[in-house]
Amino acid sequence: MSRRLGWLLATLAVISIFVGRPLAPWVGFGLALAAALAVDRQVLGVVFRFGLLLVILFSSAVAGAAVVWSSDWSSGVQVAAAMVLRLLVLVIITTLLARNIDAEAILRAGEKLGMDRLGLTLGLALNVMPQLVEATRHVVMAWRVRRRSVHARAPSVLQLPEVLLAHVARIADEAAAAAALRGHAALLQRPVAVAAATPVVVATGRPGGGKTTAVDDLIEDLRSRGRRVVGILQPGTFHDGRKVGFRVRDLSTGEEAELARMVTREEGEHGTRFQFSDEGFDLARRAIARSRADDVLVVDELGPLELRGQGHMPAVERALAVPGLAGVVIVVRSQLVPALLAALEVDDAVVIDVTAAGGTARLLRALRLRPHPSGR
Repeated sequence: MSRRLGWLLATLAVISIFVGRPLAPWVGFGLALAAALAVDRQVLGVVFRFGLLLVILFSSAVAGAAVVWSSDWSSGVQVAAAMVLRLLVLVIITTLLARNIDAEAILRAGEKLGMDRLGLTLGLALNVMPQLVEATRHVVMAWRVRRRSVHARAPSVLQLPEVLLAHVARIADEAAAAAALRGHAALLQRPVAVAAATPVVVATGRPGGGKTTAVDDLIEDLRSRGRRVVGILQPGTFHDGRKVGFRVRDLSTGEEAELARMVTREEGEHGTRFQFSDEGFDLARRAIARSRADDVLVVDELGPLELRGQGHMPAVERALAVPGLAGVVIVVRSQLVPALLAALEVDDAVVIDVTAAGGTARLLRALRLRPHPSGR
């Protein structure tokens, strides 16, 4: 069976599950199986795993129970069975697409049709499908290891969907960051040079996990050792306990200015939900430009805007070229670490999760500071 016929069967499978006939889901399931066998047999091994099947069965059971509650057992079983088949068809076809279709091709097709955002959404959806399957496998594996007996597992089955939803949220957040990074290729064509023998430490962690607090503690520790620390911190601004923006602080002078405030997505700048202040960027530029030999440069933090070569990045690029810096600490969200490392021309950067216990102490050790010229 040719691959072209396989893709035709996959298209027919998706169409059939939306046909309002009792046998349509079964037909769609059969077509999806045939499509997988024709195009990529390994898809079936990915789909028919215990964890993923458990999620599908759980979702279908909830739908069936709702129908039973409002109607009768026969209708509930029929709805649940149809939903299982429909979900299986969708998972088979999307996994098939994720493994065999280049997301960049979808992006280019969307651009040609004048639907850039649709192409981006579909491309990202295909990219995250394998991650979702892998996350499901890890969650179920951990669940089975921690609760070895069937009796111990039964009460905790309902917790699995909640954990899986949390993983979906995490992967979606990473996908959003990847979307924001589209277009930073121009920066990667000319990596940012770092002066020779300058220790570079990347402080990372989950959003809201205390990265700025850990780095602030590091700054106090360095100053107590007689080190001059230059650069910026970006503490959040809050209203009624909710983060609504960021300020930027010059570590040399203590001067602060508003850098960004949260707005609606339609009003956001540079593909973000924030509007940025020129005053804040100017203050950050001056603060970073104070870098001199034997200083420790701290940049909290670099985001998608900088990894596209904008925002703080021009000032950071000049500062990293200063010879004799005692060390550099760059703060970045965990999902942006690979893009940052690709953007820096450095071989031995150390990545530290500062949201874990002892993060500040590990940052200090990773800097490998030379004895201070004053002897302190």
